[in-house]
Amino acid sequence: MEQAELSYSNFTHFVGIDWTGAKGRAHAGLAIALCAVGEGAPKLISPPSGKRRWSREECAAWISAGMGLGEGARALVGLDSSFGMPFADEETYLPGAPLPADVRGLWAHVDTLCAGDADLYGGGFVDAHAEHYLRGDIKGARYSRRMRVAERLAVDSGAGPCESVFHLVGPSQVGLSGLSTMRMLHRLNQVPHVALWPFDEDLEKPVVVVEIYAAAFAALAGHKGKFRRREDLKSALLRLGATGPLRVGGDMSDHAADAVITAAALRNIHDVRKYWNPAGLSTMVRRTEGWVFGVE
Repeated sequence: MEQAELSYSNFTHFVGIDWTGAKGRAHAGLAIALCAVGEGAPKLISPPSGKRRWSREECAAWISAGMGLGEGARALVGLDSSFGMPFADEETYLPGAPLPADVRGLWAHVDTLCAGDADLYGGGFVDAHAEHYLRGDIKGARYSRRMRVAERLAVDSGAGPCESVFHLVGPSQVGLSGLSTMRMLHRLNQVPHVALWPFDEDLEKPVVVVEIYAAAFAALAGHKGKFRRREDLKSALLRLGATGPLRVGGDMSDHAADAVITAAALRNIHDVRKYWNPAGLSTMVRRTEGWVFGVE
């Protein structure tokens, strides 16, 4: 089934979110940036609670409530985290485990297993399916460094390195981040004015949420690796059409920079039709794994 045609050019705002799967309720690794149509640089958004750091629950509630953008706004939200797990390679999420065979069922299963974990943490799922994970020096009997279709394509195309969601070792691990994201998506899936790409057919809603890969967006702006200097971030933003002054504070973190570059990149490429209809996004991949917006 073909996905309904999307009106690509009527977004009014673009939101970049650098996500985290860490334990706790206040996260240095969760940063949010927003920009409107035009050429202004994205600005960092503070939690509505007035606290210095976001919680994942507060971020989910903020998106659900429309992000304070007002009536008539239409926002494209990019989240730097996995929306699903590998399925196409084995035709199942976890070989030998009786899991659902579609991504929405997976989100619900993850949320159920993690019900006792605070702030959308995903540890309960890893504990329940430990045989599929590599944690520190503990290798589960069924562990395999599996990747989703879009992740393999991102690596092959040179868009950047990707790590398996089952490899929970080192700073590049993404598994717990993805699990907490799936818990949030399970909630957002029940919000009438929020659409989740590429799973929903009806994308003509006030909020459309997509998975992104911040390293690929940085590469699109001519930058490789993390942003260590404000001057490098400014140069990358200029390449993405953001000419306004950059206001991210003197203590710019990697997470803040990734959120800012994501918001600007989404504004820059949101109306490129090939990114909404990548060749590798089959019906089965759409239903089970999802895709990374911006990866062809």
